[in-house]
Amino acid sequence: MVEDSYDLTKRKDERSGEYVPEDIPAERAADEVLKKVPGAESRKRKDGRVELNVPSTSIGSVMSEFKRMGYDHFVALTCIDLIKEDMFEMVYHLWSYGARTHVYVKTNIPREDPSIESVVEVFRTAVTYEREIKEMFGVDFPGNQRLTQFILEDWEGPPPMRKDFDSIRYVQDKFDIKVRNPKGLPPKWTKEGGK
Repeated sequence: MVEDSYDLTKRKDERSGEYVPEDIPAERAADEVLKKVPGAESRKRKDGRVELNVPSTSIGSVMSEFKRMGYDHFVALTCIDLIKEDMFEMVYHLWSYGARTHVYVKTNIPREDPSIESVVEVFRTAVTYEREIKEMFGVDFPGNQRLTQFILEDWEGPPPMRKDFDSIRYVQDKFDIKVRNPKGLPPKWTKEGGK
């Protein structure tokens, strides 16, 4: 668990009048997380954004820490299928309105029985991204109570965004449609099996 020892200086927000955390640059915020999360690494990109690689077991506490430091806009969650490494790379995109910059928090999880802690308790908007990744890649998010069917209605096949998903075979098996390709022409779909 990330300790709550970083002293945040507060400033008065011009629009709301509320006191909010000081505008903490991405590099400084990443340094604070690095001090508290064993095994974490960071890299500053040329565009000023920061990438932080963390162990998957610390994703919840890392998200909480960045939110506490003003990175409170959850922009997106992406999943990258690294089939050769037998891993999924999860990328959490965060934005700070005060510091006006992005932070990318990355972690890897195994492709076999993939699971990672949900961050819905920290960022409520993550629910949609987690549902989509569950459906498209088969990643489970313990703690997310809304991992119900989302986009694919009546889907009975494997997760379709995995690189090893064979869409032609799925269509042939599911709909009894054959692919024909005479003399290298673009594939034609027929019920007759290409006669």
